[in-house]
Amino acid sequence: MGSGTSQQTQQRPQSSPNNKVNGIASQHDAPDSRPQTTGTERPPDKKPSKPQVPPPCPPKRRKADVFQLSKYTHVDDYSLNSPPNLLVGTFKELIAYLTKNPEWDDMCKVRAIFRWVSSVDVYSLKTENDPPTHSPLEYFLKIQKNMGNHAHLVSGLCQMAGIACVIISGMNKSAAYEVGSKVDRKMMGAQWNAVYIDGEWRFIDAFWASACVVGKKSGEWTLVDTDGNVTQDDEETSEGETQHRVNEFYFLPDPDQLIWTHFPDEKSWQLLEKPHTVSEFENHTYIRERFYYLDMFYTDKTKEQCMLTATKGEVGLEFGLPKEKSEYFRFKYMLYQNRAESGLDGGNLSLERFVMFEHNSDLLRFALRFPVAGKFKMDVFGLDERESDVFDLCCTYLISCSDPQKNCMPLPDCPEIGWGPGVEAKNAGLKAKSHDGAIIISKDGRVDIKLGAHKDVRLHQLLKNAIVDEATLSKYAVIREENGEFTVHLRLPQDGEYAMKLYANDEGEDGDASNVLNYLIKYIEKGTNEPFPNITDGKIGKKSIADKLGVKAISNPGGSVITKDGKASVTFKARNDVELVCEIHSQDPNARKHMIVKPTNKNGTWTFDMDMPIEGEYSLNIFAREKGNPSSVYNVHSYLIESDGHAIDEEKADLIKDDHSEPTVITETVETSEPEILIPAPTGYDNVVACFHRRHADDSPDNDAVKLMEQDGLKLFLTKLEDFGEYMMDIYERDAKGVLLHLARYQINRKPASELYKDDAKMLMEQLLQKPESEEELVDDNDNKDLPDDEKQRRNAKKLMERAMQQKDQYSLEKAIAMYESAGGKDDESVKKARRWLELLQAKEELQNAAQRRELDAIDKALARAKAANFDNQLDLQIVVAQRLRDQLARIEKLRHSVLNMDQKTIAEIRTYSNPPEGVHQSLMGAFLLLGHPMKEVKVWRTCQSILGKTGRESVMRKIQKFDPKDCFLAAAVQSKKVIADYTLEHIRDVSAGAATFFVWAKGMIEEVESTGGKQEEDPVTGAAKQSKGRKKRR
Repeated sequence: MGSGTSQQTQQRPQSSPNNKVNGIASQHDAPDSRPQTTGTERPPDKKPSKPQVPPPCPPKRRKADVFQLSKYTHVDDYSLNSPPNLLVGTFKELIAYLTKNPEWDDMCKVRAIFRWVSSVDVYSLKTENDPPTHSPLEYFLKIQKNMGNHAHLVSGLCQMAGIACVIISGMNKSAAYEVGSKVDRKMMGAQWNAVYIDGEWRFIDAFWASACVVGKKSGEWTLVDTDGNVTQDDEETSEGETQHRVNEFYFLPDPDQLIWTHFPDEKSWQLLEKPHTVSEFENHTYIRERFYYLDMFYTDKTKEQCMLTATKGEVGLEFGLPKEKSEYFRFKYMLYQNRAESGLDGGNLSLERFVMFEHNSDLLRFALRFPVAGKFKMDVFGLDERESDVFDLCCTYLISCSDPQKNCMPLPDCPEIGWGPGVEAKNAGLKAKSHDGAIIISKDGRVDIKLGAHKDVRLHQLLKNAIVDEATLSKYAVIREENGEFTVHLRLPQDGEYAMKLYANDEGEDGDASNVLNYLIKYIEKGTNEPFPNITDGKIGKKSIADKLGVKAISNPGGSVITKDGKASVTFKARNDVELVCEIHSQDPNARKHMIVKPTNKNGTWTFDMDMPIEGEYSLNIFAREKGNPSSVYNVHSYLIESDGHAIDEEKADLIKDDHSEPTVITETVETSEPEILIPAPTGYDNVVACFHRRHADDSPDNDAVKLMEQDGLKLFLTKLEDFGEYMMDIYERDAKGVLLHLARYQINRKPASELYKDDAKMLMEQLLQKPESEEELVDDNDNKDLPDDEKQRRNAKKLMERAMQQKDQYSLEKAIAMYESAGGKDDESVKKARRWLELLQAKEELQNAAQRRELDAIDKALARAKAANFDNQLDLQIVVAQRLRDQLARIEKLRHSVLNMDQKTIAEIRTYSNPPEGVHQSLMGAFLLLGHPMKEVKVWRTCQSILGKTGRESVMRKIQKFDPKDCFLAAAVQSKKVIADYTLEHIRDVSAGAATFFVWAKGMIEEVESTGGKQEEDPVTGAAKQSKGRKKRR
């Protein structure tokens, strides 16, 4: 790889249209030209014809005007199919072959020379005998030994062909160059060519066109963010490896494009009307050929200098794109932090979600914010998907940040496709009608996003925030479709930044929907909003699952109902084997006391009569339940209802007030790595049902996904999580009339075990935000302006407490309680409630931290605290998940001790086998594969004996003691399982008690790795963990 990069290309070169590597190419993808500075050896036997050499003059035409690759494929084919013996012949024979065609002009001849020279993989040439004197092979081997170079070879061949060609000496930014450093003529010395074709000088660099250095690393950078995938990879110093690839850019590149990597000693050989200075060359952005291939250009907002300075912790990059082609372009970035100039914690803070990336039809924009001081490096990579799946470097910037942003918050998300309407939205059939940019600014937190659709699609939404969990946020966003137009309605709970992620499937297409559009929404003024009435999946109207269950709306097929008298009715038709039930809901507690819904069924026609006497907003969710599956319901239709209300019978109203009680709806988000999870139903309810679905997906009904069971007096839903991803479960109590009462909403995020609890953004915020509350953070209340300051502060603190409890924001709640106490406030019921909530949130955090550390003692202690703090069943799910993890770790510990307690005599006995009994070798192979040994080693018994005999850090016992299934690759577990599949414990125990111990340990660990997904393999493109695919391949 090139200078200064920490990302090493993972694959070897393979055949592709442009002979690139299938992955991110190196930062420089350029040869290290230092060894070739002299060039004293010339290719012999050339007998130049000494053509007239015109003086240097800038060309009048661009490369695209004089050369199109498609017109010279016949020349390339001829050159590449040259007889192999030309390598060991004479230069005269070589040039005679390359210029044999009498109809070829100078362009064809130069192309033939270039293509033949660049086709030779110089640094892989090997010969057993000395090559013939004065042969091309002899000269290539001299290049290998730094006794010649490509520039002299090309010059000699061109002159033999009667074509004017000069050798240009200068310096270039090759793999030896560290981006942003001072240029050094001695260290950066290089040579390339200029050829005179059709009355104009053109450049050629056959060396850069045929060789690149992969894996060149200076060792001074840490990769901290790659497209939002957090890493903390410190690079190690490496000189890299020279690889052979043909790069067409360096055949006749335009002077204004080559100048920023190739700077001639003689100003006139820049071939520019306005030559650049050495200082400009030194300070200019490090820019590579992919930048020009994609026709990128600088806008007025982007500086062309390499070193940028962040102002108040912010800096932006912006590039123009060709509107007619940019839909085929894809971009990625990598952000590095200088290890010597790192900020807090010595550079151990990850910078996840601090880079905003926007790609639309004519613009590529990056907005970076820095929470810490330091020196950073930003690499931008791009590709044209019509030509390649390779991301090559476009440009590199260095960024100095001495003044980090105060209270710098991470972005709520870092989507792979970036932000704003782009090609993904276009391909999905969507067009932005209300907001065509990536950022939406709102003063009151109420936003309506309108999208047109030119084809039938199903749209899903997901709202995210760095502080508020997704289960809570699901109540603040809904989406509706009317007359071919989608509207996303948002009522943001509090000020801050939010991500609105939109996913789409074509109509009739099932499975995981693709992320097609993302907006960053900034709620800039202090305030709060109430959530929408409950809409189960956040989508108003008909759900895709309705057709599969045979449910159809007869009246009101849309999603909106307006009633002037407070009464409304909707009618559905359903199959005979399907029962319909419903939920009516309002956020107004008074409205909930008086609202009524009555379902009736006549021969499969279901009518839901509603009475909503209190003016306001309501929702009605219709669910289908298949006979024979009593524990699951499926949401088939949702309505958002506006009621003008009507007069209430006061006598009946008093009876309702006395009789009415409602549960606190539990709302939580949890993480797991397992394919199954036990979800507890709130206690005290008999007839509970669950509505379970994957978020942003269209799936068919699955009666096996959720099973109701009882354990230790608790009702539990055993729930299958088939894929990694985001799931939602709503739990209801069903009454005898078929009306549901909402009890709990759980979002379950299934992740690989190695990624659980890795909320680095939250950890970073906690470090950055530990500072006194400022006055501007108080709730503004004009009604308090005439009160004494202490009383005003107490009232404001109570409002902050209420908001913090609603959003389950532990940090803000702690601050609000402290603010209340500092103003002399006394405990009342609201403050006591806040303290209970704070203890609950602290217990929850301790439980999560203990689970992340995977320490039995810590989990036991955290479980005890969580159970004590668990009021209103708020922590039921976290306790069940943690208990399951505790049992899992206890089992792992037991298996571990069974191996560690083996005496040395037993181990020595295993090692004495010269030809072990059937199953012994396989048992050890299975264990050693899990410990990271490759198959090619462990399949040899002697190697297993050697591994078993190692001591110290490399000992088997030490590795088993440190082994954690979440850090084991799934592929290793699958391989291990295959090795021991044909054996039983009884068989192994009969031949070797020691081998049986390894067998039991391996089998147990395989099960753990398989159940949690294990460690994910790294993606060669991003260096981040590969995510398991959903049920449908993403676009």
